[in-house]
Amino acid sequence: MNLKLLIFRARSRGVPVYCCFLLLVYSVYKYCNVTPTRPGRAPDYLLRYLQLSEPDSVPTQALSSAELSRLVSTVEMMNFEREVLMAWRYGPVRADVTVLLVQVHRDVARLRLLILSLRNVRHIHTALLVFSHSYYDAAINKLVSSITFCRVMQIFYPYSLQLYPNKFPGIDPEDCLSSGRNTDCSKRDGRLTEHKHHWWWKAFFVFNNMDWSENYKGTVIFLEEDNYVLPDLLYMLRYTTRSKVYLRGIDVMSFGRPYARDLDYDLLSVTTWQPPYDKGLAFNKTVWKKIVMVSSYYCMYDDVSWSYSLLNAFGQFRGGHADVVATAAPRVMSTRMFPSGRAAFDHISAWLDDNKMFPSKVRAVMLYGNNGRVDKALKPPPWGNGGWSDLRDHLLCLDPLMTTTADNPRSTDGYADTYTAGTDNVGITHNMNTSETDIRNQILF
Repeated sequence: MNLKLLIFRARSRGVPVYCCFLLLVYSVYKYCNVTPTRPGRAPDYLLRYLQLSEPDSVPTQALSSAELSRLVSTVEMMNFEREVLMAWRYGPVRADVTVLLVQVHRDVARLRLLILSLRNVRHIHTALLVFSHSYYDAAINKLVSSITFCRVMQIFYPYSLQLYPNKFPGIDPEDCLSSGRNTDCSKRDGRLTEHKHHWWWKAFFVFNNMDWSENYKGTVIFLEEDNYVLPDLLYMLRYTTRSKVYLRGIDVMSFGRPYARDLDYDLLSVTTWQPPYDKGLAFNKTVWKKIVMVSSYYCMYDDVSWSYSLLNAFGQFRGGHADVVATAAPRVMSTRMFPSGRAAFDHISAWLDDNKMFPSKVRAVMLYGNNGRVDKALKPPPWGNGGWSDLRDHLLCLDPLMTTTADNPRSTDGYADTYTAGTDNVGITHNMNTSETDIRNQILF
C-alpha cells in the first residue's frame, strides 16, 4: 500500500493524529527496518563457503616413499572411479551436459571465492562441475565435497610435482635448475611445465576418458582456481552457442577478458582468438578433435604457457587462426590482480552493483571492409618464450593419458609405447623417466 497516498488523504480529511501515526510508520519502514547492503556481503546461505576452517593456502609437504606410494594409488583409484557427487539429487550426467572444468593447485582462498561465485550462477544445477587437481590435500577435498548446488567430480593430474618430487616430470636432479650446471643439462623448470601439462591432460581426460565422452555433444568451459564468474555465465552461453549457427566458421567461445567500466553486457564480438581470451575459454568436442589433429604444434612449441601454445596450434586451422565469439563484458574474471581472495570479492561486488546482467536482447558484431570480414593479422612467433625444449616434455604431452611408467613398481614389465613425434614421422620407444640424452640417442640411432 502507498503510505504517501494515505498520508495525503488523511491530511485532506483533517485527521492529524492518524496522519502523524502513518508518518511515524513510514519513517520506521524506510530508515529502520531495511538493512543496507554492504558491498561484498554474501547472502547468508552462501557464507559457509567463505567461513570454512581450511587454511588460505595449502603448504607443500615432504612425503615418505610409503606415503607417496599410497597417494599414487589413491589418485589412480579416484581417476578410475570418476565418482559424480550429488547425482542422486540432480540426475545422471548426460552427453549434452555443460562441463565447467576447473584447474586447481593450492590456493584455497581463491578457490572458495570461485565456488561462491559459481553458486550464484543461474541454472548451475544443470551443469557438471569438474575439479582437476595438481595437488591432493584433505582440506581442498573437504571444500569441494561441501558443494551441494550441482553435480561435482574430482580428477587428479597423475604426473604432478607432488607425486614426482625428485624426478621427471617433476624436479629432475639432473636438470640445470637442480644441478647448478649450465651445460649438459635440461633448461626446464618442472614448476612451470606442470601447468601446461595439466591443462592438456585434463582436456584429454574430459573429452576422451569419461563414461559419456564418446557421444559428448555439450560444451566445456575452462576455468582456474583464481577465477570469479558472474551469475549470467550459463545464460550467455546459450547466446554464444546460438550465434555459431548464424555466424559460420566460429571455433571457440570466450567469456573472459580484463575488466573495464562501461562495457556492453548485451554485446558479443567475433574476432580472432588470442590471449587474453584464454580466461573462460569454451569449445565442444568437434573443435577438440581439430586441436588434437595438430597437437604437435601445442606439445612441441617451446613455450611453457598453455594459451600461447594453443595459439600456435590454432595457427594450423583453416585461415591460420581460430575465430572466437566473445562477450564484450567479461563473465569470467581473474582475481590475481588483488592481494587476496577476500579483497577481490569486495572489489568485484562493488563493480557489479549497477551492472546489466541477463540482457533480454543480445547483439553480435564483427568488422567488415571492402574485401569482407576484417581479421587481425595475427601470427604467433615461430618460437615461444622458452622453458619447453626438453624432449621428455614433448613426449609426455603427446601421450597425456599414459598411466604407467618404467620405474613404477606397479607397471607392466617392459611397458613401452611407440610414438610419432610431430610431423617428422620419427618412431620413438618412450619410457617416461628415460633421460633426454637417451631419447636423443634413440632418434639419432
